[in-house]
Amino acid sequence: MTAPKLSTYRMRRAEKRAEDWKDREQRARNEFAGWLVLTALSPLEAWLLMLVFGALHGLLPVWPLAGYGTSLLITLGIDLAAWWAGRFRRAK
Repeated sequence: MTAPKLSTYRMRRAEKRAEDWKDREQRARNEFAGWLVLTALSPLEAWLLMLVFGALHGLLPVWPLAGYGTSLLITLGIDLAAWWAGRFRRAK
């Protein structure tokens, strides 16, 4: 029969640090993947928004026509606002 491992405060603290480090690495990977997806999909979102603005301008001449650059800036602004709203909503 083997003796059980003795657990000291330093050993538990080192294990906790290792777990925290793994959690940080996982969060960093998730953040990187999120930014990668945002970077890849923003041009497509802006293009679709430009088409929607064009369709609305065709239906309602009062609606202003927006180009690709304006649509890209609007898309980035909406994404930034959603990110800020998510930061305030999360409980830490």
